[in-house]
Amino acid sequence: MRSAELGWWGGAGLEGPPGSRARRGLTLVEIVVALSVMVVAASIFCQMLISTTRLRQQNRENALATDAARVVIERMRNTPFLDVYRSFNEDPDDDPLGKGTGPGHLFEVKGLTPRADAPQGMVGRIVLPSVLVTTTSGSGGTGGGGKVGAAGAGAGGSTTTTHWQLREDYQDAELGLPRDLNGNNVVDTADHSSDYLILPVRILIQWKGIAGARSMEVLTQLGDMRLEDEG
Repeated sequence: MRSAELGWWGGAGLEGPPGSRARRGLTLVEIVVALSVMVVAASIFCQMLISTTRLRQQNRENALATDAARVVIERMRNTPFLDVYRSFNEDPDDDPLGKGTGPGHLFEVKGLTPRADAPQGMVGRIVLPSVLVTTTSGSGGTGGGGKVGAAGAGAGGSTTTTHWQLREDYQDAELGLPRDLNGNNVVDTADHSSDYLILPVRILIQWKGIAGARSMEVLTQLGDMRLEDEG
């Protein structure tokens, strides 16, 4: 009986009691499963961290763009009202204090990267109801037109110039245009850069963000809210 027990034990003694091999195999499976769970959890955590970082950066970009638009609008409001158009339009020649003295229609936003197609490398742009027209004067007569190129000498000694005009017939439904800008209840094709009472404004900010090309638009309307002095 003893020898039989020893014989049974001796034959299996090096491998341990029955079922020990199965228990060792189960432990390895548990380790593999645990490692897999840890890898999946780490992957999910990394994705959440990346998403959180990206969202935080996008919020920062939005805040920079919003603040820049607010600053530009406040700067326009602090400018004498009838100087706003000439100070912030595309034409540096008509700036109130002399050529090129106005801020113009382009502006930078620190912290935002301009797109590859950004005009003059600027992130921000002010869009006013402006139309570029051509005027011909001299022996060739005078005339007006739509958006054209550079100025030059015309036939018969006439001179052709181009300049920007504030127009009521400007097409922009989001800004409520065409519309009466000088309060005479008529929408015409004249230049109202010196007699407007309201001025629709679009602030456009375009940049290259962490999530690719992004943009923000702010629409507003400026008005002359000054009270007349009573004599």
